[in-house]
Amino acid sequence: MLVVSGEPLASSLVIARGMRQQHASVIKLVRKHAETLGRFGPLGFEIRKGKSLPQGGFAKSTEYAMLNERQAALLISLMRNTDDVIEFKAGLIAEFYRMRDALSQRTQNLYQQLQALVAEEIGTQVRASFGSRLMLERKRAIPDLKTRRERLEQEIQPALQLH
Repeated sequence: MLVVSGEPLASSLVIARGMRQQHASVIKLVRKHAETLGRFGPLGFEIRKGKSLPQGGFAKSTEYAMLNERQAALLISLMRNTDDVIEFKAGLIAEFYRMRDALSQRTQNLYQQLQALVAEEIGTQVRASFGSRLMLERKRAIPDLKTRRERLEQEIQPALQLH
């Protein structure tokens, strides 16, 4: 699994391997139900170049699909429930939830950092109101506070688009 633009994705290659199915069967199922899978987000297809062969040239390239959580759940629900498939379904769903929790935790940490920075900034404003020496300290602190705030807001922005 990997995360792209804040969304966990699984490839049809990983799903086929985990379900102990031929990838050709899995990608055929994806193509057959592409319209339905597309209801849960854009369906992305990619091509992985084949490995270079000792005698020169390359092995056959492989087309695979990148599926979000809902697409992957729908795809695996369309497969026959062998013991291997059931075990993989449970593992894949658990991994999607684990990744979602990790991404959520990161976002919460960024919010906490932003809140601490805002509190620090307010503290410098209060101290600055007590005298010119403190005002000079505040003026020196402003560029750093502004830079740190902009960085945190930029990091938080992609997470806000998910909700």
